[in-house]
Amino acid sequence: MLDLPGPVSPAFASADLVCGGVKIVTNSVTPCQVTVTDSQGWHFFVSVAGQSDTLCDGKRVKLLPGQNMMTMPNLPRTSERTNSSAFAAAFDIEELIKRQRAMSGAEGIVHLPDDRPTKIPLGFQPALWRTFTHICKIIDACGEDGALAARLGVDDLIYRWVATTLFEAEDTAETQHVPRGRVDFVCDYIRATIDVRPLTLTEMENASALSARSLQYGFMRRFGCSPMQWQQRERMIRMRERLFLLPPDATITELAYEMGFSTLSALTTLYKRHFGETPIQTIASARFQRIA
Repeated sequence: MLDLPGPVSPAFASADLVCGGVKIVTNSVTPCQVTVTDSQGWHFFVSVAGQSDTLCDGKRVKLLPGQNMMTMPNLPRTSERTNSSAFAAAFDIEELIKRQRAMSGAEGIVHLPDDRPTKIPLGFQPALWRTFTHICKIIDACGEDGALAARLGVDDLIYRWVATTLFEAEDTAETQHVPRGRVDFVCDYIRATIDVRPLTLTEMENASALSARSLQYGFMRRFGCSPMQWQQRERMIRMRERLFLLPPDATITELAYEMGFSTLSALTTLYKRHFGETPIQTIASARFQRIA
């Protein structure tokens, strides 16, 4: 429903497209008030041009092109629109979960929209806005041919775009301020167990009280590698130190098992990748230096 105070009626143009399991609505209006009483399920709303100020469930959300989007369950809402164009799409929450799991490769990790109107930033990642505008161009090119849009995978593109936006927004909020001390604590924990076994990523997360992605970000920003890569490098350095000091009656196999390597060949492959020589060559070099 459109309302505009005064004798002038607002100009309104709208186009609908059903593509697979996604229902898309685009519209352009002159300044007006838009009231929606039943949106028939979950959907997201993006202002393509102009400003939208939406009141929904007692929360007011201002949307600007390229800056943010809004996800909403089925709730009545009222929007104050300037001269603007908007894009709205109804989506299935279970289908979104499937896409996220397929994209992340993890059965349990999903980033779902809140069960209330939620503004999600886009400005932190300009590529998200650029890809959205390209999806809009594909939709425009399909016209009213929903079957063509479905064959081109437009519905899949939309689900993947929403899933990526939720991933990126949550990760950015988590990783903007990763305390340095938490990364240091994980490093100390790795060093404390380095002669016994490697830590799992879950153990590192629990020790640092950070999510997997925040922990990855903290190590990447600090050391330029993941926490598992950092641990592997430290273990190889420690292995080299112990090989230089290995007693004549000790064996490399015993040392490998003692430090948590499953097989000697696994150690040898990893060690050669790091140092360009095998553990046996390192021992020979160390003994030669002691004799010399």
